This record gives sequence, C-alpha cells and structure tokens, in this order.
Amino acid sequence: MSTTAPSTLEGTWALDKLHSTASFAVKHMVVSTFRTSFKDIDATFAAEGDAIILTGTVPAESIDIDQPDFRGHLMSAEFFDVANTPNIEFRSTSVRRGADDAVQVEGELTVKGITQPVTATGTLIGPVADVGGNDRVGVELEAVVDRSLYDLKWNAPLPKGGEALGKQVTLSVHLEFIRQEA
Repeated sequence: MSTTAPSTLEGTWALDKLHSTASFAVKHMVVSTFRTSFKDIDATFAAEGDAIILTGTVPAESIDIDQPDFRGHLMSAEFFDVANTPNIEFRSTSVRRGADDAVQVEGELTVKGITQPVTATGTLIGPVADVGGNDRVGVELEAVVDRSLYDLKWNAPLPKGGEALGKQVTLSVHLEFIRQEA
C-alpha cells in the first residue's frame, strides 16, 4: 500500500545518481540474455497537483562495456551513432499511479535521434524521510521496445537459423530522487 497521497509529491526532485541505474537487456545468440548498464544518467521528477513529469538523459557513450572492439561497434552508426546522437532521452507524457505503489508511465523515448512512444510500468514509492531528514522518492520502471524502430538494426544470421541479437530490448531504470528546496 502506498505510504503517501500523490499531493505530498508536490515540488521538484533531483536524482541521487549514486543510488540510481539505467540498464538494458537483449537476447544474444538465441540462448542467453546480454545485460549492461550506463555509468552516467540524469533525471528529474516534478509534481504539481496530480501532474507528474519524469525526464531522463543517458549519454550513450557511458555504456558499461570495457572491451574496446565491442564498445567501438556500439558507438558506431550501426548502433548508437554517438558522433551524431550522443544522448538517449526520455520525457513522460502521462504518469498514472495505481494501487500498492504501482505506476504506469507513458512517454517519448529518443534513441539515435528517433523518437517513439513507450509505456513503462513499475513502482513509485514515497516520499520517505531519509536518515538526514530529506524526503526521497523511488521510481522503478521497465519497458520493452523494438530496437529496430530506433534504427538499431545491426544483426547477423546464425548458421542454423535465427539472429545474433533479438529485436526486443528490455529497458530498466531504478531512480532515487531527493526533494529540492523551493
């Protein structure tokens, strides 16, 4: 059960980057799921009355991959094209709270300069006072997108059928926000 009414979210909230993550998962070689995250993320959370706006930016080059050839391929035009489109961006268009901290967020996700609608589900918990007396809110969301809609079309056929990478990508964010003073 939610610990607060939506009106207590009123105000602007800044991301606690240390306690927040953005990651993705995609099927690899048909038999497993490749997962990684981004080292740098930024997001804001603002509430006015019943309206909630959630925005986020991730520099694609901050992907947590140390292998130089693989990293270089992901930075190239075949994937994120960071030379021309360095950031992945999100802006909510609708945030609906349900029972038991459930939340559904609709918005626009921009990858490689291409914006598509996306719907994410998860939880919105708080505000809760931390050990220093600061109000915090936690937002955990997951969405599945078709990477080909963002011109992330690279693939390779496997010798006995199938492709090296799945089309469906699961995006996950775990965000912790701190209320900003007015």
